[in-house]
Amino acid sequence: MTTTLEPAIPGVDLAPDAHLVLPSGDLSDDGYRTRWLEERQKGLGGSDIARLLGFIPGKGPWHVWLDKHGRAGSDYDTEAMEFGREMEEPIARVFSRRTGIPILTPPGMYANTARPWMRANIDRLALDADTREVLGPVEVKNRTEWALAEWEEEEGPEAPSIQNLWYQITGGWQRGWVAACVGGNKLRWHEVEHRDDLAQHLIEWTEDWWTRHIVEGEEPPADGLPGTKELLAHLWDVREEAVAEVAVEQARNLRRRHQALTDAIGRAGRRLSEVENQMRLIAREHEVVKTPGKKVAWTNKQNSTFSPSRFRAAEPELAEKYTVMVPAIDTKALAKDHPATYRKFRARVLRVPAKGV
Repeated sequence: MTTTLEPAIPGVDLAPDAHLVLPSGDLSDDGYRTRWLEERQKGLGGSDIARLLGFIPGKGPWHVWLDKHGRAGSDYDTEAMEFGREMEEPIARVFSRRTGIPILTPPGMYANTARPWMRANIDRLALDADTREVLGPVEVKNRTEWALAEWEEEEGPEAPSIQNLWYQITGGWQRGWVAACVGGNKLRWHEVEHRDDLAQHLIEWTEDWWTRHIVEGEEPPADGLPGTKELLAHLWDVREEAVAEVAVEQARNLRRRHQALTDAIGRAGRRLSEVENQMRLIAREHEVVKTPGKKVAWTNKQNSTFSPSRFRAAEPELAEKYTVMVPAIDTKALAKDHPATYRKFRARVLRVPAKGV
């Protein structure tokens, strides 16, 4: 089986519920890349849905909002993405050979006919071996060894699966697959179940989000994703000593919630330390703790962060021998000579005064 197998009716759209809005092209070509980015901003694709649902580390609704309003900059050609594109073909070919499912490279970007803001950039399409009709999308990934456990779970990985479901909904298919080369030498794949109830909920939720935040321009609400925290810490060029006003009651409410959560985190941290210390007392000098059934309960291995200060104090001669000089930015000198530039690259820290308002 190869990716060159033609569909039953060449030259027509392969998706029952979608049409082609941009033919395939070379993203390294500036002209095509500009058109591709413009089309992306006109709708929500599979990776956008994964971001909105918090399935992609470091990304969230705020990233999607900025992206669709043309304020996010371009992060669509990182080195990892470049290698991902290069690896699509061999991964898809092995997937086809091992599963016996013929596959086809899609002709470009699709938009749902009834809802044009639903977009799909599909890696491959799976075909019926006999009729050569399109069965559904195949999402192809290149993953490190760290992702092996996720790909070996029965349900499959969350982010690629939700992307694939979105492509099914956009194109009008009832089946789909996700496949990955993990660690450079292991192929894992899953069939993605099409659930009508989940599909309908996803359509309604995303349509509301698209209308409210993209069409009408309303900012997304704050969320607790780490990626949002990082983004908001660098999003605006802050005017020094500039003051924003907030209603007293809103300020008091947010401060109360902040203090309550801070206290809860402190209590939870102490309780967690108590439990972990009980586990350390059981382990003592042993690295592995098992139950009578030989199942590993927990480990206490000496493989955490190396302590340079303890090492220098205990082994000063060895420490001197293995001390090396590494290049580092002299931040003090930079701050003195170029204060505005230094300030530009400092992250902001949210601090809440101890005294109330």
